[in-house]
Amino acid sequence: MNIDREELSDIVSLLADSDSVVAECIDRRLKSFGPSVVRSLIYCCASETDSAAKAAIEGKAEELNTGFRLAELAQLLENRQRGVSLFEGSFAICSLLDFKLQRQTYEDLFFNCAAQYLAEASDQRTGVENINIFNHIFFNRLGFTLYDVELLKSEYALASDVLRSRKGNPFALALIYLMMARSAGLPLQALCFPGGFLPVYVENGRELFYVNVYRGGNIILKDNLLRSIKITGIELSKDSFQIRDDAAILGIYVESLLLAFSRRGETSRTAALEKALALFGPTRYLTAETDEGDD
Repeated sequence: MNIDREELSDIVSLLADSDSVVAECIDRRLKSFGPSVVRSLIYCCASETDSAAKAAIEGKAEELNTGFRLAELAQLLENRQRGVSLFEGSFAICSLLDFKLQRQTYEDLFFNCAAQYLAEASDQRTGVENINIFNHIFFNRLGFTLYDVELLKSEYALASDVLRSRKGNPFALALIYLMMARSAGLPLQALCFPGGFLPVYVENGRELFYVNVYRGGNIILKDNLLRSIKITGIELSKDSFQIRDDAAILGIYVESLLLAFSRRGETSRTAALEKALALFGPTRYLTAETDEGDD
């Protein structure tokens, strides 16, 4: 919907009005414009000189953005049996927490990195050879590096920030790795377990090997998987490991974000993430786990 600048300016001038009826009318009208109103409010904010008015506009933009992005995420998950796009889901999650993030910016950040491997991709190599080349580009040429293993710093958590800095916590790094490898045509899926997930190379329905993104992309054979997990101090049986759909991966990522932002005391983002996590159903991988077969 096209937004009339004069009308928007009139609406913005009423944001500080304390009358509940006026506030309700303003809110209803702004929502009627759809998600594009958030960007329009950001433009209004940029030209505003009064600090109180600027704060009011930003607050309203963030509030509206939260509602729009939660609705977008819910719609993505509504038909998860048909498949959920990791790219679309990750953008919805990142923009939920960063209301100024534009889709074109996210696309550019991602595809500028992903394109590095496309020139090297080949179906004449073995899976191990292709993963080794991808690892070299991801970790060495692009310089993606593991940071903040304990999820204490939110700046290493958001995929959009990690695409800029190339420094990410284990969950952000693994998500970006999987997304990029998939975009390059590598047949990776996610082996999920209590504590997170590992990319697994699947060919003709067979799990050939696993990729330890947290150790420079080391390849793990099936027999060595449990032994590698044990080193981390996690006691798990083979039954704890299952290949899950992409919605489960996004759910794990939201869980990790909730841990990172709640530890920083960022209440508004924490509240938004709690609402987002509820959309994924009851299964949890990083906190108290319940599995109701929602996948």
